[in-house]
Amino acid sequence: MYKIIEKKRLSDFVISVKIYAPLVAKHAKAGQFVIVRPNSDSERIPLTIADYDRDGQTVTIAFQPVGETTAELAALNEGGYISDVCGPLGRPTETSGIKNAVVVGGGVGSAIALPVAKAFKAAGAKVTAIIGFKNQNAVILLDEFKAACDKVILVTDDGSAG
Repeated sequence: MYKIIEKKRLSDFVISVKIYAPLVAKHAKAGQFVIVRPNSDSERIPLTIADYDRDGQTVTIAFQPVGETTAELAALNEGGYISDVCGPLGRPTETSGIKNAVVVGGGVGSAIALPVAKAFKAAGAKVTAIIGFKNQNAVILLDEFKAACDKVILVTDDGSAG
């Protein structure tokens, strides 16, 4: 069982959950994912690691509740538990030797782009992020991108922001 340390709504559509998962946090790298099973009888679903904190021993996932399993995950609260978190899985983003990087994310995918932007910055690259959303009410993590990148370009489908 994996304890939910923090749960917050990033927008009307996106939820962020910080999970106490020491072994996953110890080995996580930008671009990797976890397999999550909210309850013991739930379907297993892959979710990209949106953030990790080795010192705090946590990983953060961000998702949009659109199906049965993500709805089950969204129903869990801080202090509650997720049945299974398996990972980190997948090949991490290659950052060495890159001097200039452009990271692109749209909607909930912007949460996935943030750790990649941070990794490029930590590797010494100049980082530009281009993040897009439906409208200004769907914008997530703008301040975090501004803190992690040299330049942030915000765009919306309807022109209400950026």
